[in-house]
Amino acid sequence: MAQQQTLSEFVDSMEEAGMLVRIKDETRVDQIPLVMEANPEKAVLIENVKDCEFQYLGNAYSNQDQYAWAMECDKTETGVTMVERAKGRFPTTLVDTAPCKEVILTGDDVDLSILPMYLHHDRDGHVYTNDDFVISKSPKTGVPEWGIYRSMWRTKNEKLFDMTCTSHRARLNAMAAAELGQDLEIAVVLGGPIVDHVAALAGVPPETNDFEVLGGFYGESAKMVKCETVDLEVPANAEIVLEGKLKAMEGLVWDEGPYGEYTGMYGGGIKHNFRFEVTAITYRKGGIYQYATIGGEHPWYTDNMLQLPAIEADLFNGLQLAGIDVSEVRCPAGGLSNIAYAKIKPRGAGDSKQALGVMLTCSKQALPKVAMVFDDDVDIWDDQAVLAAMAFRYAPHRGTVLLPPSNTMTVDPAINDLLDSPGTMSKLGIDCTIPVGPGFRADSFTKSRVPVFDDPPADLVQMSEEDLTKDMRAFIKEAPRTWRDIYANYIGQNYQVILRAFGSMRHELGRVNDPPLYPYTFSDSPFVGEEPPVISHNRDARHLES
Repeated sequence: MAQQQTLSEFVDSMEEAGMLVRIKDETRVDQIPLVMEANPEKAVLIENVKDCEFQYLGNAYSNQDQYAWAMECDKTETGVTMVERAKGRFPTTLVDTAPCKEVILTGDDVDLSILPMYLHHDRDGHVYTNDDFVISKSPKTGVPEWGIYRSMWRTKNEKLFDMTCTSHRARLNAMAAAELGQDLEIAVVLGGPIVDHVAALAGVPPETNDFEVLGGFYGESAKMVKCETVDLEVPANAEIVLEGKLKAMEGLVWDEGPYGEYTGMYGGGIKHNFRFEVTAITYRKGGIYQYATIGGEHPWYTDNMLQLPAIEADLFNGLQLAGIDVSEVRCPAGGLSNIAYAKIKPRGAGDSKQALGVMLTCSKQALPKVAMVFDDDVDIWDDQAVLAAMAFRYAPHRGTVLLPPSNTMTVDPAINDLLDSPGTMSKLGIDCTIPVGPGFRADSFTKSRVPVFDDPPADLVQMSEEDLTKDMRAFIKEAPRTWRDIYANYIGQNYQVILRAFGSMRHELGRVNDPPLYPYTFSDSPFVGEEPPVISHNRDARHLES
């Protein structure tokens, strides 16, 4: 996508593509979750939120079709496309102002309750903003980065950010700031087009300027604008921006949660996180407040599934770097980021097991928990094809890779608080490739397909049973034949005649281990009075060797 869309432009584009539902009726904030649950596979724009000046947008990147549309590729290629675009670098362009500067609130005017925040799940600890692009700089290098986080309401100018995963770069920046005796300045952009979200999760080396990477996704320089109260820049297409300080010096001490997680369950319980003091709110008049849906009744159709293309990209890149001939990676929606498939072409006997090891360890998301690898003849986007390959190519005693507890997402409810180290989980690899080596017949795994024959010749003449029998005898004697060869050779001839002709010479052909029949009864048989012919039989081939 070659332009930095505003949210309004993005919404219009989604509507034109048939991916958005527009709600014009006045809607209370407490009704928003029900509206979202009623439209799990489309983005929803609520134009009139009661007692609120903002429009509401949710579910705007909730499935793989939306990612593919935004990335202008097939959904089987989102991970590959993400890897390629993440390689691009364009220096940013600073602009004087942007729509997010139309209203500027500072000091006592800062009031987070102007946002349409609501209780998303029945047991949540409080209301959240959940589509937070958190922008910070490395205290050591000054290089800017951004990532997507959730944050819980505390007071009119305070929030609590969940940064419990040790790989979060904002957390690392906060820890580095605390070591220097400082808090961490951050800016929070609430929402943005799909491409911005995908770019924010691109796997790039540490100390990479994330906004130069964003330009790689645009194909041109990303436009940025300065903040009002912190020394940071935000994308100029922002609608709402929160500025302030992450209280790094206090540490991860403030209770946050519980929250209905991406699993559709409550995992992780009460967490301890950083406190954020807001020093400014800037926004576009009548702007769009965007929320990231998560969990609920359809956890596989929520904005948190943005993890899927990000993990696919990490795994595809990791497999390529490991020398694996990989063509596709898929994280199925129902696996909720904890299951991933890869389609590979093994070059050696150990490739499939090595691929599983890479898949279970290479993603910065610390996911998946279960990895499966398939041959390149399996359509990993067809769930039935996946199950069939698992059913007949996977041998549990030979194709299972089990890793001891490794890094994972801390919200997995299967983590035992007493037995498992914080944020760790055992992992499983399943080899669904065709086994090789002594004792295996490769042709046993050949797919059975419907035969396709050419049309009969226009000048076809129907043969008598006697003539067809003689002709078929010579045809079979000439070379090894399969039943398909016989039907193809006599296409258009009466099928009953074909069957009777073969049946009449069946005892002449024999088969390996068939009991011989003596004497032959056909007077015209070339074998009358001779020893039975040697029959060469390779599975379906039938051949007379005189």
